[in-house]
Amino acid sequence: MRPDLIELDLGTIETSLDLHLMLRDRLQFPDYYGENWDAFWDCIRDDEQSSMPTTLRLRGWDALQRRLPRDAKLLRKVLDDLANNRDEVTVEWA
Repeated sequence: MRPDLIELDLGTIETSLDLHLMLRDRLQFPDYYGENWDAFWDCIRDDEQSSMPTTLRLRGWDALQRRLPRDAKLLRKVLDDLANNRDEVTVEWA
């Protein structure tokens, strides 16, 4: 069953690995998740590999962009691409 809302606080993330571990844990990715953006894409587009909610709320977005600009850019791109594949999922940027 799809959760209604998952909220992630990105403001405390210091490293790319921290970000991927949070995503893995909170979105319930499989143990074999590879902690990279290709693996992230594979997991979020497949209900069997993640618990993507109806609404994914990302707090602390500005802090993530300052600390990890490359990862923030890639995360944004992947989640924007998700809209073309899973219109039942909404992403809120805060």
